[in-house]
Amino acid sequence: MHFYSKLMTVVVGGTLFLPLPSAGQVAQEAVDLSVVAKIREEGMERSQIEPLARYLTEVIGPRLTGSPGMKRANDWTVEKFQEWGLTNTVVEPWGEFGRGWESQGYAGRILTPFEQPLQGQPMAWTGSTDGTVRGQAIVAEVQSDEDVARFRGQLKGKFVLMQAMQEVTPEFEYRDRRSSLESLLAPPPPPAEGRGGGGGRGGNNNFAAVRAAQAAFQEMAAAEGAAALLRISNRGDGVISGGSGGSRVAGDPEGLPQVTLSREQYNQIYRNVSDGVPVELEMMVKSKFYEDDLQQYNSLGEIRGTDKADELIMLGAHLDSWHMGSGATDNAAGSAIMMEAMRILKAIGVQPRRTIRVALWSGEEQGLHGSRNYVANHTELHDKISAYVNVDNGTGRLRGIWDQSNEAAIPVFEQILWPFRDLGVVAVKHGNTGGTDHLAFDAAGIPGFNFIQDPIEYGINTHHTQLDTFDHLVIEDLQQAAVVVAATVYALSMREEMMPRKGERPISDR
Repeated sequence: MHFYSKLMTVVVGGTLFLPLPSAGQVAQEAVDLSVVAKIREEGMERSQIEPLARYLTEVIGPRLTGSPGMKRANDWTVEKFQEWGLTNTVVEPWGEFGRGWESQGYAGRILTPFEQPLQGQPMAWTGSTDGTVRGQAIVAEVQSDEDVARFRGQLKGKFVLMQAMQEVTPEFEYRDRRSSLESLLAPPPPPAEGRGGGGGRGGNNNFAAVRAAQAAFQEMAAAEGAAALLRISNRGDGVISGGSGGSRVAGDPEGLPQVTLSREQYNQIYRNVSDGVPVELEMMVKSKFYEDDLQQYNSLGEIRGTDKADELIMLGAHLDSWHMGSGATDNAAGSAIMMEAMRILKAIGVQPRRTIRVALWSGEEQGLHGSRNYVANHTELHDKISAYVNVDNGTGRLRGIWDQSNEAAIPVFEQILWPFRDLGVVAVKHGNTGGTDHLAFDAAGIPGFNFIQDPIEYGINTHHTQLDTFDHLVIEDLQQAAVVVAATVYALSMREEMMPRKGERPISDR
């Protein structure tokens, strides 16, 4: 994190010039305050964030890549781009992804030792039950081929618990929902030391063997006619979290239903079965697979530039989601922010020098497929994309941006973001953040950046859970974020030079 304690602000003709103490080594950014004021007014007083986010989450709903919901989202977002006057709007194919899947129904009950609803959700790309089925629960923690052999012939009609119990502990320690100033301004931690030992996760030298044994067990369970495989949520307090459990390959067997249960109920069933208390379950899972189109798509639109129109500033977020909630904080929030940023810029009539292109990606949750394939499919753009900025960490307001270890970008962002310190934007942090689509650009040598957001309850309740719904969005935070993004991409589009790339010297040193 760089600080300039004696910053001198000069305003000339509505433009904010921010000469820094190290001005002999960095470019001086010109920030048009009149445009900033228009962006803030449009974004704060006539915001469309709430209806955009609500339509994505409560009309379109979950947007698992390959599902009908994903297709509806692609089509609707491009329709909005066209409505706002964006050009080159397209639902663009990026390559083959595999078959789609949709959860069309789930119901479950524990019948013995006493009746109660079974709190669960099917995992993606898993099969259906044959109507409503009943059966006994068994525990089968498979770690080896010997375990597979031990359960052979015992699985027909059974509900199989394949994982160990997980402890549920009280939360005595409060976790911040907002980023403290100290955490934002703290220096980056030292690089992590390389881990020794080799052989897989957590130092487990037999990880590959365990995975192979579990895969063999699942094949055996399907062949013997097990009722379903049961998984444990990685969250407590009744929160159900999960992702994929089946195959996306067209033509593969649909496989057994795999259902994630709340941690508390999974533990209850596990303890009873382990103690010899019979547990009978009843369950209905209805899944549907789609194999008519194995391609997947991104949504694109742009505001055409003027004298530098062949150069691009890109902004994006992933439009896809998991299916257990409606994908509100992950990532209708980021998608609505980017859509609203483009709407704001069109509404106030800016004429950027560089073309500003928005991209809403699919396939992020399965491995950044939409963004990675876009970058791979458009090698002709690598030298023309000045910068890509991304939002994908929940519903919190923006507090700054990571430089993605591109130190030459720090003074650029510090000056561009300076007018938003009153909105809590205070940090340009040196270091890397991962897990989302800016990595696709960074890997290709294109400046790619992810904004810093307040955590709110992203890692506590909403990330990949059934609670990821519209009610967990903080609309005021999303409005702030759209304003900051709109101003950032506009300022980047107006720079005389493209964004510095990693390893480049400051302009004055060249």
